[in-house]
Amino acid sequence: MSKMISYDFNVDSCISVEAPIGTDPDTLIEQVWLKLICRAAQKDLTITFEDFFDKETGVWDKDWEGYANEQR
Repeated sequence: MSKMISYDFNVDSCISVEAPIGTDPDTLIEQVWLKLICRAAQKDLTITFEDFFDKETGVWDKDWEGYANEQR
């Protein structure tokens, strides 16, 4: 079995919710979650690779290709 490491991704999409002026943004979180779920289901989000972490060695880096080659 291949060695497993953790790959970290960032969801980089803006979710907009309309509300009256003066609304506490914390009260809008449920609406944001619903929009986020819908956009995820439609694959309408920008997702980018950030870095990886190897819990066995403590390596945390962005160069996954170089690291994979080192481990062979």
